[in-house]
Amino acid sequence: MSSQIPDPVEISQSRVLVRQTASGFEQGIAALAGLLTAGPIGALASWGTIRGVQGKWTPWFILGIPSIVGINIINIILLGIIGAVVISDDEDSQSFNFHNSVNMITIERMINSSQKSHT
Repeated sequence: MSSQIPDPVEISQSRVLVRQTASGFEQGIAALAGLLTAGPIGALASWGTIRGVQGKWTPWFILGIPSIVGINIINIILLGIIGAVVISDDEDSQSFNFHNSVNMITIERMINSSQKSHT
């Protein structure tokens, strides 16, 4: 992408301002690298960064290497929270089933005792 802007030194001259953007292939490679190193959050961060640095790979690496550490810490915390919720749900359902079977035994005993008292 380019556009003409007035020269700041000579008013009669104009300069061409050139801005480079990352190609779709470069964006895809950056997103894939982010996905493999830091998961889905890393893919989004990597894709946004390569667009932000206009396709330049050196600043992308400089920003990305430290970001991987932080993003992976967040990923591990999120996985721990999800794991804790799943384990607690599993324990709750087992506890519920245990109480349910205890209640069923109690009801059966009550029915059996009431039938014995009628006979």
